[in-house]
Formats: sequence, C-alpha cells, structure tokens
Amino acid sequence: MNHNWRHISRFAAIAMLCLIFSACGDNTAWRYNPGPPGTPSGLAVAAGNGQVALSWSAAANAASYNVYYATSSGVSKSTATKGPTVTGTSTFVTGLTNGVTYYFAVAAINSNSEGPLSNEVSATPTMPNPFRQADLQGTWYFNILVNGADAAWMRGTATIDGTGTVAVSSFLDSTGNTIAPANLFTTMTILPDGTVSQSGATDFHGTLSNNQYRDLLVGTASSGGTSPMIVILQKRVPGVTYSNSDIKGTGQTVAGPLPFVYHQLSSGANREWEYAAGQIGQDQAAKYVSINAPTARQLPGGGNKVVTLSITSDGIVKETPVAGALPQPTALITWGVMSADKMTIVGTATDTSGAFILRMIQFIHPPSIPLTSSIYTMVNLAGPYGFHDLVNGTPPLWAHGSLEIDPSGAATYASYLDSSGSTTFPGAFNLALNQQGSLTISGNTSYNGQMSYFSDLFVATSTDTPGVYRLDIALKR
Repeated sequence: MNHNWRHISRFAAIAMLCLIFSACGDNTAWRYNPGPPGTPSGLAVAAGNGQVALSWSAAANAASYNVYYATSSGVSKSTATKGPTVTGTSTFVTGLTNGVTYYFAVAAINSNSEGPLSNEVSATPTMPNPFRQADLQGTWYFNILVNGADAAWMRGTATIDGTGTVAVSSFLDSTGNTIAPANLFTTMTILPDGTVSQSGATDFHGTLSNNQYRDLLVGTASSGGTSPMIVILQKRVPGVTYSNSDIKGTGQTVAGPLPFVYHQLSSGANREWEYAAGQIGQDQAAKYVSINAPTARQLPGGGNKVVTLSITSDGIVKETPVAGALPQPTALITWGVMSADKMTIVGTATDTSGAFILRMIQFIHPPSIPLTSSIYTMVNLAGPYGFHDLVNGTPPLWAHGSLEIDPSGAATYASYLDSSGSTTFPGAFNLALNQQGSLTISGNTSYNGQMSYFSDLFVATSTDTPGVYRLDIALKR
C-alpha cells in the first residue's frame, strides 16, 4: 500500500507540474515572459549627407529596437518604412534623399511583443557645403608610411589653427625618435572641392573626406624630397566619444559577431600588401577568417581567436595577444585611430621581419546593425573620387588624381600624377561589388577592395606586376 501510494503521489505531482508549465501533452515549450517592452524616450536625430544618426534612451524590457520613418509627420507602424533593427540605443539610417524631410520614431521589442513608438523627430539630409578653411581646424591624429630609402612609419598628434598652420604636439617614428622632421607639416590650404595643399611642399597633395564629419585627410608627398609616403590624418571630432561597444560583436542574433577586413602595405625589410578578413566577438577578441598576400601567409591563430581589442574614450585602439593562440599575427597594432563614424581604424607598426606597416581596418557594418542587401550597391559606389596611392616598385612611387565611377562600376581617370612626373592616365577598369562591400576587378585576382559602410571611401590593395604592390585610398568628393 505504501509503495502504491508513493507511486500515485509521484504521478500526481508530475501531472500538476505539467499543468503549471503547459509542457505535457503538446509541443509547446515553456518560456520566460519578459513582460511588454516599454517606450523609448529622448529620441534625437542629426542629419548628414544622405543619412541621419539616431539615438535614444533605453526602454524597459527591451531586447532590441525597430526604427520607423516616413516623409510626413505622424509616423505609424502600419504606414511607415521599417528601418534597421538594432540591439543598441543608436543607429544610422542610410540611403536617404538629400533635401527631403524625414520623420522618425523607434519601438522596443522583445520575445513578448513590440512596444509603443517613441517621440517623433524629423531631419533633412543635405549635401555638405563646399569645403572651407575652417574644416581643417582642430586636433588631428596622423599615421604615415614612408617607402624607399627613408622607409619608416610615423605617427602622432597635430593641431591646425584657423590660418591652416600645423603644429605637431606629439610624435613617434619606427626608430623611436620623438622629434618630427622639419617641415613634415607646414601651413595647409583647402580648395572648395576638398583638395588640400601645403606651403613650401610642392609635392604634397591631399583630399579631405566629404562625409558629415570631414574627419579624414589623405595625402601623398615625398619624405626628404626623395622617399614617397602616404599620410593619413584623422580629426578628433568634439562630442564623439568611444567605448568597448564600438569594437565588439553583440552576441545577439540581430547582428552577431562584428565582421572586419583590413588592407595593409609594408615598406623596408618587406614590401608587400596584405589583405585579411575576420570577426570580433562579444569578448572583444578577434578571429581571422582569411589572410592573403603576394607570398603565402599562415592564418593567425589557426582559425581561433588570436588578439583582443581595447579602446580609449578618445578612440585609440590597441591589439593584445590572446594567451596560447598560435601563430600570432606578424604585426600588432598598439596605436590605431578610430574614425568619427566608428567604421575605420588606421594604425602603423613594425612587424616581426622588421618591416614597417600601415593598416586600415574597416568594419563591414556597425556592431548593433545587421547587414542588409540595401547597404552595398553599385549606385552608392558611383561618383567622383580623389585617390591617393603608395606603390612599392623600383623606384617606389606615390600617385594621386581623380577617378570617376559610373553605376555599372566602370572606372575612368579624370586626372593623374605620380612622383616620377608622369601624367599618363592608367587604363580604365570595371569594378564589381558584392553584398559585403567587397570590390573586385575581373581579370585581376590580386585586387582586393572594400567600400565603406557609408559609401564615402574605398580602400584596395593589388599587384601591378610581380614585385610591384599598391595601396589605394579613394575618397568620394
């Protein structure tokens, strides 16, 4: 009797649990109910060129957020365009038409439901005004790669005043020298089309980015009058701060790991390009997916996470090795500068062979925004560009000029000059673009390019002929 009673009691208890959790007799799994999501508050907007930046305060019980927008006031979920779904509390909406006023609202979502819309805001994207001298004023970080007899890297900080006069406030080069060369920077002048020149440096040619921040200045010149170099300056934009969320994946199905590619050129002991792809996890550790160069490279980490990234509040990024991960990359970036749009990192270093490198890292999409097929399109690639190249050859060269790309990807030169004095246009070529922003040229398997998420620049590496290697940075005008 006691045994049977215990058996019946156990059965009754199990039956009661089944009723409570609704998990017996059907396939419905019990799930935690987080409750309805709250309403985002404090939605704010800033307009840019064909895009806007949105930010808001977190809502209770929110797992992620949906963005809605329309061209008339009174945004509703049923009639508005649904924009990106993001896990953070800020995002960009791209692909907008300049001169059109857009209205925006945000709703929180979780496994329970989607919550009410936030307050509504409006903004009108506009084409940036012509460049002014004031666009150069501010504090700039710089990274430089020098080729040829004076091969080296240089980096530091400089300020540009209202007259264009440049003062270097910190400096370091690959030999450990902390004193900048005389006339590295003098007085800069900018034309309405974004072309930058320097007094006393007749071979310095620069282009300022035409994005909402105007924070990237790329130029070419000759160090000591003989050694070609490429110069990258990045403005420290007031009000833009950085945190760990800018350099890691979300760990969410919405966006997942943070994918990146980098393009690199080296000088000195080794003079090759390098192109790599990888992803960064929620732990800020990076894994290489592929790595290519004119001579074979071994995949760092053997496909495991190999370096961990850190970032300061003013955007300085550092790589440190993951313990036990082998092989290690041949170069670690210990001083890389993140752009104001948080999509590009530029750094210099010395690799294990003693070569000097310049590396440009590009994120494929922002950490909290999933990649969609509408981001990277040929229409967004099309337009006029100012380009700057550093070429490892005999002799090494810099080159700069103007490039026109049409919506089919056909690219033709509008102007060209290199450090040998040649003004002969290189041949036209055709670019192809995939949904991850990767650029290729039919018939040139060495060409690896990447369009930026905001369509304002692209970076590429390639082999011209055996032993002649090129880094190309093109800024949309």
